[in-house]
Amino acid sequence: MSMRICITAFLSFLFLSTSVIAQKGEKVPAYVILSNGKKVEGKFKVGTITDNEVKVTFFNSSGSKTIYKPTDLKGYGYESIELDDLGDEVTEWVHFETQKVDYPPKPFGPTTVFMQREMEGAVTLYCYYMESRADVKNPFRYFYYVKDLNGELKKVEKEDFTSVAKTVFGEYAALTNNLGKKGFDYRNLDRMVRDYNYWTVNRHDASEYRVAMKN
Repeated sequence: MSMRICITAFLSFLFLSTSVIAQKGEKVPAYVILSNGKKVEGKFKVGTITDNEVKVTFFNSSGSKTIYKPTDLKGYGYESIELDDLGDEVTEWVHFETQKVDYPPKPFGPTTVFMQREMEGAVTLYCYYMESRADVKNPFRYFYYVKDLNGELKKVEKEDFTSVAKTVFGEYAALTNNLGKKGFDYRNLDRMVRDYNYWTVNRHDASEYRVAMKN
């Protein structure tokens, strides 16, 4: 899946709203991963950004409908047709994993949620949305989460970005030494995760920064 570059919560929300062609209520190809690890393919009924984090309306191959909560599944994914930078339609898969968060995506909602996985590797990057009903201009807040080499899930906010990033990317000196500089701040976290994962595979000189190609 190609990365969505999420600069701010509001811009991310606008990007997702305008680029994703699948509309709320539409059924699209999908899969669910049951608690026993079995993968089942079928159709998914698209919801809002936060709806997709708290439930899955799934139809199996025979058309039977099941509504799954995050506690019922290990994760799920669905096929999305989007517009790329040139305005062309591209098909991508959006993947979610069941994770535990500190605040629910909806008021009085669950804190065990489906979290969107943006990038997978030595460090896995996730994005998570919360409704902000009091803020009409910015109805959703956006957060990054990362899973480090030890499998620990960490929330990354602007205020603690540098300290968390140093912990996550610590052994890659070319990256950690640049944290806080232009091109190495919170808004660039997705690229840094991709470049760090590239380094863990290639193991080039840790003092040399190389930019990985997007998939």
